[in-house]
Amino acid sequence: MTPFGTPAIPKGSTILVTGANGWVASNVADQFLAHGYRVRGTVRDGAKSAWLKEVFDEKYGKHLFELVVVPDMGADDAYNEAIKGVTAVVHVASVMPSEADPNIVVPQVISGALTALKAAHSEPSVKRFVYTSSSAAAVVSIRGLPKVVVTKDTYTEDLVKLAWSNPLDDPRQPYYVYVASKAQAEQAVWKYYKEHKTERPDLIVNTVLPNMVFGKTLHLQKQGYPSTSGMIARLYKGEVGWDHQNLDPQYFVDSSDVGRLHVAGAIHPGVSEERIFGVAGQFSWDSILAVFRKFEPEKTFPDDFNGGEDLNEFQSRDRAEQILRDLGQPGWTSLEAVVLRNIEGVRAA
Repeated sequence: MTPFGTPAIPKGSTILVTGANGWVASNVADQFLAHGYRVRGTVRDGAKSAWLKEVFDEKYGKHLFELVVVPDMGADDAYNEAIKGVTAVVHVASVMPSEADPNIVVPQVISGALTALKAAHSEPSVKRFVYTSSSAAAVVSIRGLPKVVVTKDTYTEDLVKLAWSNPLDDPRQPYYVYVASKAQAEQAVWKYYKEHKTERPDLIVNTVLPNMVFGKTLHLQKQGYPSTSGMIARLYKGEVGWDHQNLDPQYFVDSSDVGRLHVAGAIHPGVSEERIFGVAGQFSWDSILAVFRKFEPEKTFPDDFNGGEDLNEFQSRDRAEQILRDLGQPGWTSLEAVVLRNIEGVRAA
């Protein structure tokens, strides 16, 4: 029994997690296993991702996690086999911000999301669908832009338009394209769900929108410091890159908390048709450097170079924190704790 009563999805049920070897998805799978569920994780290459099963087998016992190969998540029949018998689908897999052409990225991300949702819609055993969006689908944190009060209906429409009109050689263009892909894919998910809701009234959709995800890597030797976790690791080693200098103050969230919010989207009976924002609190690179200095005063770190605060406000931040409490957590993981978890491996090296 959970603090909120009987879960919407019975413990022991199988959850399909797409792109399970990724930074966020591996934490999502980890949290479902920790909460007593079985996980079927999709990957493109089974051999390269075999380590993931080894890690989960050792941590939770054998036969609770399985890998299935889905080479093309946009194919119409991508999940025909993987989805059989599962009770919830969590679609995390996406295209990372490295491509400047929206024509290459955005349709692919939309197609991947809708393929997963349509598969869930057509499988009677599936009762919940959770889509991993991004807080950037609602608002972006860029110095100089006016404050935005983010509601459940907020989307970053201006940046989506910019992504489709901006010069491809702009250094920020891949990020704009990423934002557009997340915003337009999430909108497509909600549109399809609402248009077909009468056909599957028992299927509930929720989305999770994390901001910058930091925290502990699931398996340092196999994953290293993937995605945004690498930014803190590099800064700890004294490396200040273009990404540090050009990423303005915004919100952070712990990788395990992100996993928990996905769990809630699938099992919490009181969470239905919600956009769950993963925004624990604000950070700047200067505030992260302050954590380094507090715990290692004898070590020399880069001088402060990027401070200030994010002016944007998320109305549902407290709602997401209450959801974490409903799962038995004390609330959001603090910036200090997140930073220390993120650099455990590099500090010990």
